[in-house]
Amino acid sequence: MDLSALSLPQLFQLEKDLAREIEKRKVTDKQNLIVELQNLAAAKGFSLNEVLGLEGGKKGAKKAAVAGKAQFRNPADPSQTWSGRGRKPQWALDWIAAGKSVDDLRI
Repeated sequence: MDLSALSLPQLFQLEKDLAREIEKRKVTDKQNLIVELQNLAAAKGFSLNEVLGLEGGKKGAKKAAVAGKAQFRNPADPSQTWSGRGRKPQWALDWIAAGKSVDDLRI
């Protein structure tokens, strides 16, 4: 395709048209690929979700249960607990800053 004959405004329009077409094709190709993968999984006796590990809420439930289990307790206020995941609560930071071990807070 010879672009040298196009004016600058025509080139800008072509650029916009190309970007729009690329996005359309990405969506269409992705949808077609999903259908192909579903058919391939079905031919092997699985659903695509099973193959990708997305099926069965058990995995998410287990993760939520683990995240919520208290591992550490604030000795000054036993109602304050921490699972040991994520950001440390201020009371745990204060405890460590005082030179004490976080293991002393373990339940």
